[in-house]
Amino acid sequence: MSLLPLLVTLALAHGGGPVAHAAATCADYPNQAAAQRAHDTRDGDGDGIYCEDLPCPCLKPGSGGSTDGGTGSRPVGDLLAGLGRSVDLSRVTHTGGCHVHDKLPDRGCTPGTRFKHATRAKVCRSGYSSAVRSVSTATKDAVYAAYGMTRHFDGADGEVDHLVSLELGGTNARANLFPEAAPGSHQKDRLENALHGEVCAGQISLRRAQREIARNWVAAYRARFGRR
Repeated sequence: MSLLPLLVTLALAHGGGPVAHAAATCADYPNQAAAQRAHDTRDGDGDGIYCEDLPCPCLKPGSGGSTDGGTGSRPVGDLLAGLGRSVDLSRVTHTGGCHVHDKLPDRGCTPGTRFKHATRAKVCRSGYSSAVRSVSTATKDAVYAAYGMTRHFDGADGEVDHLVSLELGGTNARANLFPEAAPGSHQKDRLENALHGEVCAGQISLRRAQREIARNWVAAYRARFGRR
């Protein structure tokens, strides 16, 4: 069989979609738009939007082709209401004078948070991350101020990131947000995707994944990928 018919056969076998490339990671791309064009990373929550935590240009929540945010027939409002309140993973001791140290946020300012009723079934549902993503510019400004930063990241050099990622049941509360410089942000994206995959495969519990990434995401990354 010549190469062209073989490619066509493979495409048809995959529902007429693009032929899969060798798997890449979100860290290989500078922004979400680049990851979307390449179409060769793992779509962690199955909503058709690749590498959602990479800086923009990117797709807006709910633009993955479904008017309900990719969550099926259930309205987004119902999904959010069922998640309960934001729970701090440890006590917030101060809201100013915060510092990032070795890519890790200030534990007293950013201990990480989770939705009280987030479950594996919910976070592994298609469109979940897009449905719950909601961080205003005012909240981001408050995070920068808490960390004493007057210059804000532009997306390429860093971002305000969720310590416990949304795909792991994290919330949009300030206690879960910190200014994260690149390239560390790209490495953390890779860890988040790996942990999400482990949770959805039943290899680890959602709570354990939340604790690992909140306690020391750098150590969790190195345990899986070494020092790359």
